[in-house]
Amino acid sequence: MNEAIEVSLDRIKAIISALSADEFSTADVIRKYSGGFYSNLETPAYYSFNAQFGKLLKRNDKYLGIFQVAESAYIKDDNGHSTSSSTWRVNA
Repeated sequence: MNEAIEVSLDRIKAIISALSADEFSTADVIRKYSGGFYSNLETPAYYSFNAQFGKLLKRNDKYLGIFQVAESAYIKDDNGHSTSSSTWRVNA
């Protein structure tokens, strides 16, 4: 049986609006949304919260008023582990 986790698009939109940078990453939004960003080690992308959150941003880019600038940029998570994250920009 599969379950779903509720995610508030309005809260995500408010977080994006509050970011002061011209560009931001999926990781930046996840940090503000859930209090930290941690890579999902040894987890296939299909089951990764981070990857699914990125897909949610992409599916709702029009509503959120954003567009993807880069896909899979290498970054460090909050534990210093290497991972990847998309880069986004607010529509002008």
